[in-house]
Amino acid sequence: MAHPLSHILDGIASAAYPRLCRICRRPLLHDEHLMCLHCLAELPRTRIADFEFNTIHSRLAHHTPVARAVAWYFYDKASDYARLIVESKYEKRPRQCRALGAIMAQEMADTGFFDGIDALVPVPLHWKKRLSRGFNQTEEIARGISSVTGISVVAGLRAVRGHGIQSRHNAAERAEALAGTFRAIHADRLAGRHLLIVDDLITTGATLSEALRALSSASPSALSVLAPGLTVHS
Repeated sequence: MAHPLSHILDGIASAAYPRLCRICRRPLLHDEHLMCLHCLAELPRTRIADFEFNTIHSRLAHHTPVARAVAWYFYDKASDYARLIVESKYEKRPRQCRALGAIMAQEMADTGFFDGIDALVPVPLHWKKRLSRGFNQTEEIARGISSVTGISVVAGLRAVRGHGIQSRHNAAERAEALAGTFRAIHADRLAGRHLLIVDDLITTGATLSEALRALSSASPSALSVLAPGLTVHS
């Protein structure tokens, strides 16, 4: 059963002291978490609230069917809202990742998006990158989602090899570079279940497409995807 957001976030929302809005840097009030109410209201939401074919499905042009595909807000690297993901990932703020996942899940809870989802599967990092960063940001986002929804987080994927930074590559180049990166593990915990793959940012969709390909080998009943950020252009 979902818990009130204020109780969920009390222990995870503050990434630094004093508690500041990650967007405008103003001090947060007691009942504000990660963002002040003004900045939360101005978040450039995607408004992708239904499960019909949308721009994310088109980026995931893949042989593996995708049941639901949603991102919370449009990501623009020039926007202050990019801090929600960039700071979390590169400034070693796992609590901020968990808060981001929890706030997103709380807002989506009444849409029915999580109905029938059996497990959350974070996109993994190769062990070398995880060792360097100290944590996996998508795993922390998934834990935040789990704290609201009660859906368990399952390590269903393993990154069997590393890959370089993909930001300068086009969609075809990313897909080629990522081919064979992930492998499904713990298949007995995945088979026959509706799995929600969690990522932090959807750009071309190449990473999620590779994750979908790998997980499909475990015979799940359905596969869906969710990420906080969606780039405006792929």
